[in-house]
Amino acid sequence: MKHALVYLCALILLFAIQCADRYVQPKLEARRAQTISIGRYQFKDLNKNGRLDPYEDWRLPVEDRIENLISLMLLDEKVGLMFHPNMSVPVDGEVKYDPADEPVQPGEMDLIPSAKRYIEEKKFRVILNNGVAEPKLFAEWSNRMQEIAEASRLGIPIVFSSDPRHGAILEAHVSGTQHFSQWPSTEGQYGITASRDTDLMKKYGEVTAEEFRAVGLHMLLGPQIDVTTEPRWKRNFGAFSESAELTAEMLEAFMDGAQGPSVGNHRILVMLKHWPGSGPHEDGKGDWLVYPGNNFEYHLIPWKAGINKGALAVMGYYSGTYYDNLGVNYSKYHSTDLLYGQLGFKGALCTDWFVIGMKGALRSDLVGIPLKDRFEISINAGVDQFGGESIPEFIVELVKEGRIPEERINRAAKHILQWHFALGLFEDPYVHPEATVRVVKSVENQRLGYQAQLKSIIMLTNDGTLPAAKKERIKLYISGIDRVAASEYAAVVDDPKEADLILVRDLTSDYRRGPNNERTAHQEINIDFSEKRWKEIKELAGSGVPVVVAFNLRGSLIVLPKDLKEITNASLMIFDVLDKPLLEVVFGEFNPVGKLPFELPSSMDAVRKQLEDVPFDSENPMFEFGHGLLYN
Repeated sequence: MKHALVYLCALILLFAIQCADRYVQPKLEARRAQTISIGRYQFKDLNKNGRLDPYEDWRLPVEDRIENLISLMLLDEKVGLMFHPNMSVPVDGEVKYDPADEPVQPGEMDLIPSAKRYIEEKKFRVILNNGVAEPKLFAEWSNRMQEIAEASRLGIPIVFSSDPRHGAILEAHVSGTQHFSQWPSTEGQYGITASRDTDLMKKYGEVTAEEFRAVGLHMLLGPQIDVTTEPRWKRNFGAFSESAELTAEMLEAFMDGAQGPSVGNHRILVMLKHWPGSGPHEDGKGDWLVYPGNNFEYHLIPWKAGINKGALAVMGYYSGTYYDNLGVNYSKYHSTDLLYGQLGFKGALCTDWFVIGMKGALRSDLVGIPLKDRFEISINAGVDQFGGESIPEFIVELVKEGRIPEERINRAAKHILQWHFALGLFEDPYVHPEATVRVVKSVENQRLGYQAQLKSIIMLTNDGTLPAAKKERIKLYISGIDRVAASEYAAVVDDPKEADLILVRDLTSDYRRGPNNERTAHQEINIDFSEKRWKEIKELAGSGVPVVVAFNLRGSLIVLPKDLKEITNASLMIFDVLDKPLLEVVFGEFNPVGKLPFELPSSMDAVRKQLEDVPFDSENPMFEFGHGLLYN
């Protein structure tokens, strides 16, 4: 009996200890709000009322916290969440709080955003920051913006998003000096996918998250999971592959690294794009997605994978489908029935940038309707948030006029607030500027990015000319290669006839536009390699010196010249890597391992015969999916 009593007491004590340790105090940082202590725990008094409200209580389930917060929010605060405008950190890192400009009238676009207008007046709490600044200044800017948000009525923090910014060459949506670690492709995944290395892709996700969070960024507008079955589409370069299965596999690896199983304050959220899979554009152009091969389900494979992995954000593209002749962001079928109903998505649907203002609903009877009406159709179709737009007044009016029920606004706000809570921003939205020196572009992160550049390079052809001789310092003529970088490997000469080897690096996207850098909607997209440029390369080959060409893919895919093997001695495909890794492969310091993540067509005639939605249907492709040569 005595032993039983002792055992019972021990159980009671153990239970008490477990209850006492039930919660783990998260790190808090409050700069404009006070903290509240309850027992051994601390909380932020975000609404400054001196008591703990449920949305401030990190011990509660997120769903309960969101419900409470929604009940406290005013209509304009909820509507403010539904906008995802642009405001970039300037190079000097200074916050533009209240610049002396003319006030913006209701219904006008805000072309000169300020912290006061965006955070305090318009109540925006999700902002795209594609600015470039030295990391410490970047982090300080993020903190000052969060302080302004914390001082507001409810203290709701800001989710800062960014387009991809880890390219070895920073020349896409984010342009300027590259302060982050450098990975292949300007903002796509073709390069890392070419490596077929899922561990490396996971590392890419981890590094992206680490460097984003260090400067105060929380969401990647990506990755782009469009399956590139139409070689002429200009956005192909941002995707993973022509294979839906390979896209899904690589996406899962990236999300494991970037978002992880529960996000938290060390990971980022992804915004998958472009819903519902924008690879199959009609003739590679125009406004319409088409499925002549009845292959729509194939393009949903990566979306199912991403949603199953816990994606909480999706971006709808500009295009329409012939299902209902509506733009995707105006279609209830695509925005609600399919995405939320059939695929089970639980997050927020955001339009691509300026869809409402620029593109409209596309259907002929809705072309030209007022902007306010466009918002009404899109919200009632199922869209929660508007990329780039900054006119919340219209939505407030629509609710007050009874054209949009406030419950619909509440649902959108709930979807979006998941982001803030998942990221841990209500507890601590601040970063440590001094730490950016150790984190951003660290030696290890840069090493991983460089390894990815090496592994992304694909050797298309080789008659034995590569690897170039290493035993003696050969004479090298270069085109499109940095002279200083090339000088580390060979003696660079100015006359191709004096060279032992000619190395050409050529961007493949120049062919896509006409003489005025424009193309009308009625012109065919011709993805043949530039005849002018090929003539220049043939002239170099006429010198009798071996020629190696590295085709740097950006934009659409490419139809390489039919006489490629006759004119060149070796050829490679690269994805915006730096010159040094390219030279390492050319001179045999790294054995190329890259495999094509798509097939390359043999002619424009073959391209025209392809079905936009069907993979691997090019007639006698010049290079098949998975092609890639090794040195041994």
